[in-house]
Amino acid sequence: AGWGRTLYRYRSEAALDAIGRYAQLAQESGMSLTELSLRFTRQRLALTSALLGVSSLDQLEQNLAYFRNPEMLDDELMWEIDRIHMRNRLPIFSSTRVERSWFGRGEIGEPIP
Repeated sequence: AGWGRTLYRYRSEAALDAIGRYAQLAQESGMSLTELSLRFTRQRLALTSALLGVSSLDQLEQNLAYFRNPEMLDDELMWEIDRIHMRNRLPIFSSTRVERSWFGRGEIGEPIP
């Protein structure tokens, strides 16, 4: 019923905040978070492919929406996506609960180099 030791790292406070901000951008732009993510990926010169997988018909429809819309994201939206990323470049290792007692450990107890 839980996220387990592997997937839990994506549920840090910072990661959830970033997801919420990306979802808000997607909604304001009239697309799903999946479509926004895939369209962003298409525009990154360093990425040559994206792996897609689905576990529901809704996810399939969101993936197909990406292929139906050949338009690029505008520069302003790309900048907003980058701004969210720049707030926290490694949300899986971040926490808003940082105090003297953290002793070099992250949100879920993983060592921080």
